[in-house]
Amino acid sequence: MLLISRSPNMTIDRDQKSGLFIVSYNVNKPGQAGGLNLRLDLTVYTPSRHITGRATITHATLQPLVFEHPIQGRYEEQGRDIELHLIGAPRMHDQHAQNQAHAAGHALLEQFFFDGQLKDGWQAGNNSKARYAFFQNQQWHEQLGQEVRLADEINNAIKALNLR
Repeated sequence: MLLISRSPNMTIDRDQKSGLFIVSYNVNKPGQAGGLNLRLDLTVYTPSRHITGRATITHATLQPLVFEHPIQGRYEEQGRDIELHLIGAPRMHDQHAQNQAHAAGHALLEQFFFDGQLKDGWQAGNNSKARYAFFQNQQWHEQLGQEVRLADEINNAIKALNLR
């Protein structure tokens, strides 16, 4: 039998401000059937406030996958709210293709921008909003006034683990 004793000075801080965690959000216009849906799958490293992940944009009525890119960025805490600032550029997996792009004078420029405000922290409470833009077919597409919500599977896990 293993006994674990806690000293009176040892406390567990559930609101610890350092570490690494993953979170996913759905970003879309509420009540707009068949519109664009942005899925953000993020890894957040709190000591440096750095975020990495993937942005995937789908559309129910057009081609299912519209856009998918790795993203990175930073966040800032504004009281209880979180400000997210993310950018993304296509990743060149093939070194030969990368060398050709540089030789031809093609810079690997950002093709995705995201600015969002998460109300009540990472839980993305009511009135969490965002705007984002992505470059496709030689033009920018901007989405304004988008609602940000925790992805269903994250929200269900939080409820199942009784974390709220």
